[in-house]
Amino acid sequence: MMLALDGRRPRRPNPLILAIAAGKGGVGKTTSALYIAAQAARLLGGTAADPAVGIIDRDESRNLTRRLGLEPDLLRPGTVFLPGVELPPPGCGLDLVVLDTPPGHLSLDSLRQAQLVVVPVLPETNGVITLTEYLDNLELHRITVSPNMRLVALLPTMLMRTLTHAQRLEDIRAIAAHHRPPLTLLTPVPRRTRIEGLDLDAPEYEAPAKELFAHAGIATASARAD
Repeated sequence: MMLALDGRRPRRPNPLILAIAAGKGGVGKTTSALYIAAQAARLLGGTAADPAVGIIDRDESRNLTRRLGLEPDLLRPGTVFLPGVELPPPGCGLDLVVLDTPPGHLSLDSLRQAQLVVVPVLPETNGVITLTEYLDNLELHRITVSPNMRLVALLPTMLMRTLTHAQRLEDIRAIAAHHRPPLTLLTPVPRRTRIEGLDLDAPEYEAPAKELFAHAGIATASARAD
């Protein structure tokens, strides 16, 4: 796809809808939504004048909404916060909309309209137990309610260099491999003070975002300009 005549990036007719969903709280879901949105805007060629990525807060806690109200600089160039819970209209000019959803089974209704789903998970025993049940419920929701939804990847978060985390990471890897269809296991995000402080220049989400785009078949700005 060639660049538009006005010099702006090429746009999708309608944005893809990516939900960040988790079986339990405290797994870095909202943090992951912000980092993935920032990385996606960079990959899609978004700018402050021509944003490529929208973020919607569907979590009833509204933690993301409050955080952005206090720290608006967390919205990086190329991203825009969309108030409310509804999707933008067709032809809005965005390529991707990232949904931050409630944790646990409450998230299933908030996944309506989502086409792609990424599930952050802690490499801990409770995280692995919750993950198996949550994936079963997601699959049931997909079959009965959202046939266009595609669960694309698991994202291990807050990984530490401990034997327990290494063992649970292997459990998560096995769950991803035995899922039908198999799920991509994105590069784990380590526990870092810089990440927890929402320093969006931290590079740890760069590899997972690129892997997500490649696996989900989302063309980057450079690929679409060729």
